[in-house]
Amino acid sequence: MRRQVWKWGLLGVVAGLSAAGTAWVWTRYDFEKVNWAWGVVAGVIAVYVVLDQIFLTRPATPVAVAAHRQALADELAELVRRDPADDALLRTVDEPYPLPVRWRNAPERLQPSWRSIGRSSDAGLLDLAGRDGTLWSHYRRVPSGRLLLLGPAGSGKSIIALRMARESPVHREPDAPVPVVLSADSWDPDRLPFHDWLVDRIGRRYPQLAADSPRRDAVLRDLVETDLVVPVLDGLDEVPEDRLIACLEELNALPTQRFVLTCRTSVYERYLSQGEKLRGTAVVILEPPAPAEVADYLVDAAPYHQVDNWSTVAGTLDDDPELAGALSTPLMVAMARSAFDAPGTDPQDLVPLARERGRRSVEDQLLTRAVDAALRSRRGGQGLRRWAPARARAYLSYLAAHLESLDLREFRWWELPAALPRPFWGLVDGLRAGLAVWLAVALARDALTGTAALVDERWVADLLEWTARRPDVLTAAAVVLVAAFALLRRGGGSVPPVRVAFTGGPRALAMGMRDGLARGAASGSLLTWALLWPLPPTPQLVAVLERVPGLPPWSVPTQAGVVLAVVVCAYNAVRSALRVDVAAPVDDLAAARPDETVRADRAATIAATVPAVAGSVLQVLVLMAALRLTGVLSGMPPLPTLLYAGVGLGLGRWLLSHGRGAWVRFAVARGVLALRRRTPLQLLSFLSYAEAVGLLRYGAGGYRFRHGRLQGRLAARSAIAQRGTRLSEEFGLELARAGYWTEALAVFADVTRTRVANIGPADDLTAAALRRALLAGAAAREWALLAELLALMPPPAANASTVEIQAQRELVARLVAGRAPLVELVSAAEELCRREEAAGTADLVAEEFLAVVCYAEGDVDAARARLARLWDTRSTGNDLPMPIVAGLLARLLLDGGDPIAALTVCHQEMLFADQPPHRSDLFVLVQRWSWSVEVMRRVTDERAELHGRVRRAMVERRGRPIELGRRELAEIGLQASHAVLGHPTLGPLAVAASRRFASALADPNIVVRTVNRSAPMWRAG
Repeated sequence: MRRQVWKWGLLGVVAGLSAAGTAWVWTRYDFEKVNWAWGVVAGVIAVYVVLDQIFLTRPATPVAVAAHRQALADELAELVRRDPADDALLRTVDEPYPLPVRWRNAPERLQPSWRSIGRSSDAGLLDLAGRDGTLWSHYRRVPSGRLLLLGPAGSGKSIIALRMARESPVHREPDAPVPVVLSADSWDPDRLPFHDWLVDRIGRRYPQLAADSPRRDAVLRDLVETDLVVPVLDGLDEVPEDRLIACLEELNALPTQRFVLTCRTSVYERYLSQGEKLRGTAVVILEPPAPAEVADYLVDAAPYHQVDNWSTVAGTLDDDPELAGALSTPLMVAMARSAFDAPGTDPQDLVPLARERGRRSVEDQLLTRAVDAALRSRRGGQGLRRWAPARARAYLSYLAAHLESLDLREFRWWELPAALPRPFWGLVDGLRAGLAVWLAVALARDALTGTAALVDERWVADLLEWTARRPDVLTAAAVVLVAAFALLRRGGGSVPPVRVAFTGGPRALAMGMRDGLARGAASGSLLTWALLWPLPPTPQLVAVLERVPGLPPWSVPTQAGVVLAVVVCAYNAVRSALRVDVAAPVDDLAAARPDETVRADRAATIAATVPAVAGSVLQVLVLMAALRLTGVLSGMPPLPTLLYAGVGLGLGRWLLSHGRGAWVRFAVARGVLALRRRTPLQLLSFLSYAEAVGLLRYGAGGYRFRHGRLQGRLAARSAIAQRGTRLSEEFGLELARAGYWTEALAVFADVTRTRVANIGPADDLTAAALRRALLAGAAAREWALLAELLALMPPPAANASTVEIQAQRELVARLVAGRAPLVELVSAAEELCRREEAAGTADLVAEEFLAVVCYAEGDVDAARARLARLWDTRSTGNDLPMPIVAGLLARLLLDGGDPIAALTVCHQEMLFADQPPHRSDLFVLVQRWSWSVEVMRRVTDERAELHGRVRRAMVERRGRPIELGRRELAEIGLQASHAVLGHPTLGPLAVAASRRFASALADPNIVVRTVNRSAPMWRAG
């Protein structure tokens, strides 16, 4: 179709030129010349027809197309089988033999009907349970060709997907599809439909495939649309939530599309709470390897000097559930294997660590040791540039601390400038503006001097001469003004990369002509006529207009307006037809590699000098010509000086507009950080090296640490990581320590919202901020704000509790949502406690809710006894988060006249918030906390309490002088600290000062007055 358009378009152009040429020849010469011209045209057309027939692409026969398609599928299968990109990842768990991985059918609540999976009303249950080496054969048994592989983090989903892609037999059946592993996080359904994205990804991953075909995209699309490719989309849980919903909805809209997906179980279950199941998709769940299999694998894979040590560890796995739990995923098994491969390390250290500190400490220890082992390894091939392990670890630690300070989990190269403070970039902006002014004035010096000699107005000539003589003054003024403005300006975040894109063409030509007519009529015909009508025409203007052929004998202003309108229209049309956008956004940031986007942005930045300089030169020439024609200048300065002036203005404009682009800022930040030995100068090469050794992974346009907690471990004890929301959180702790619970709640609420938006609701840092906000809110009785914060968290996934317990929990949730009487809530909560205790799954969450309901009923003594009993379980090793228990108990202790005990309870629970429990699901806890918050909102009139405090305060202060004591001065200091908390330089000083103020305000008498004051210093928002 495109070829036909070009053919007929070219014939149309030839016909138009022939007609125009005929008319011109006929008017200039006789009829014989016309015959000669048409003979030439006929010869050109004959040559074109002959060439068109020679190079005509004739349609191939169906047999030839099918044979070519099968050959292409065989080539793709061979490329997949020999792809070396994932060999390092497979080698960690496939040597000396593959670590056993099993799967089973998912529960019915996750499965669609087996009739939809079997594509038949008579289809029944398929048993897809199996172990590694057989997933491809099990997939071929699914009639719909759609399979979803679920499992927790680190359970081996990526490993099993890669194994599946390499399980396809060497000698394929003619119609057998080829599995191709692709990263799901690069797919954006709003930008590309699924088949278009699939063709693009396969073409990028395997550039050798159909490389000689002139219509490569069409060939790959045919391979996809004939179902000879099975996309294995790995990492669906890494797709942002809004895009995840769009991805699954589009897959549901393609009911015959075959695929294999991998996703975390919790992410898919949360999706099911707001979307529908994947239609016709069989679902299997990975199971953890048995402790005996892990023990045998670690012993068999151990180097010779570690066999005895691993044998000792393997003998304890059956009797140590904490250690067995830490080594229950292929990821942790691989880390354990690499963490103790060097001489001088002893895996037996894990046994007492698991016994004394639990599973999470073992995992943290493995993560820390795995970093050193990965940096010592020789993974990634021979041509990979490497760094010394100590230096590489320092670089990774700085990168982790930088991400922690911004509450981010992904690093994108254009966000590196955020590692440098705002004053530095203010100075850079000032120097950039000063350089732009100096270039413009220095190169335009001769033009300014020459123009000053041609101007009649003396003050204008003096101004031009002064400008030419004093570029230093203008440069210094530009530096100071722009730097001051940059320091005062808020925002100014990261600048995304851009690329060069051709946006011209026939359609742009038509739009340019239309816009040019409008602009020419407005600026040319009307504005020029209005400016020239009251002035007498100059001889220069009259002389120029007389040279224009065919111009009607109108007045000089009218003639000038018409000529300018035509020039503007023609210029606008040509510029639009040939337009090259040097600041077009990079559409496929999620799919492109960092070096590709860096090169694209660098090329766009350098290419931007051409239109900037050309446009400035043209504008200078037009301006000087206009001044000469209107009589303002008595002559024209020399042309070389005007060209130099245009070049200087163009370079200055380029510095101001493109000098703060992504590549320029990245280059400056990279150089500064390299001088400070924070990051290497070849940062992108280092990131590729860290990815090759298994510490980072790339996806969705950014690098992230392969394990979520690895970033926190590397950033530990770093002062850089304590910036951003960490400073705010520390400031909130100081406020809570002095009894300023309402103000602390406002700080923790802001931190929680920021972390939910930046790093997600499931992150440990988000959970810590939420727990502290719940504690401060419960102590301050600010239940409405707590309800808003809990609404930011997603609903919990269905758990493996017994049917009776799950039914009772659903009953409690319905009673809370239906605002049932408190008596019914007490009865339901007591029944839930009994069922959980009988099943051996009691986690004190139901006890906490029961205590809250008793408090809501007004039985303060019973509630206080229950709360105190729950709090005493801390001494027995209970690590269950109890923020609402601690907050209510602190408030009751304070009302009972014991402020010291109240602050102690509050401070202890604040410190416990940094230790996430490993035996409880955060979102299940959030659901139970929301029950308690909703019950307390029903019985608490926050507005009435606030009005009552205000009235009491007004009565007490009536007739009393204004006090300015230690409390008031310390509060002024806290307010000043809060005002500068977000400043990159003054923030740490503000937190340090707040510790002194909080110490002064922690006096018991002051605490009582603080809690009972009429209004807080500030509130949330």
